[in-house]
Amino acid sequence: MVLLVIGAGGHGAEVAAYAHDVGTPVAGAIDDGKPVGPWHITSIVGGLKELPAFCRDHDEVHYITAFGNNAVRRTVVRKIEALGVGNLLPFTLRHGSAWTGSSVAVGEGTLLAPNTVVTTRSVIGAHCILNVKASVSHDCVIGAWCNINPNATIAGDVHLGEGCYIGAGATVIEKRKIGAWTVVGAGAVVTTDLPEGVTAVGVPARIIKRQGTPELS
Repeated sequence: MVLLVIGAGGHGAEVAAYAHDVGTPVAGAIDDGKPVGPWHITSIVGGLKELPAFCRDHDEVHYITAFGNNAVRRTVVRKIEALGVGNLLPFTLRHGSAWTGSSVAVGEGTLLAPNTVVTTRSVIGAHCILNVKASVSHDCVIGAWCNINPNATIAGDVHLGEGCYIGAGATVIEKRKIGAWTVVGAGAVVTTDLPEGVTAVGVPARIIKRQGTPELS
């Protein structure tokens, strides 16, 4: 299997290191904004426009996106899909220290970083990031494109709409529903449902901004 990391920033460096740590060789990184050449533990092999040619030289190529911004990650995946390359497939990366219990479904292209926990009977959507020590309890539904940052805690029976961003160390108590593309600030404690497209911070979390939902660019 050939694995490409899409995005050669700081998170991309982490993703490449995680793949290396579990014995999945990284063939290179793809980044439109950086020159071809050595990078981190691998090399940058080009931008998105070079992907079709790269894939023609391999039987099967897997990729994982490495952008912390959920809207950017969605846009990049849509651009990759629009290339129509049949042997280019999203890769789900689980670090060896990540733990998932019984009846857990994890979507394609999702990252389970070191020491993440998903207990049981939960669904994690496609192209999500569960960052270091993030915890998701029983019977949760996490929509596609979500980013659950380090040490964030999602209690049981929580529903996150697509594109939610849960800041580092934040907590969502049990049975809450958070609408699509809502941002929860670092260290916040969500005790009530939140609508889509807002930013909430504090303990308990209060809405401070209504940014709406992003258009697909």
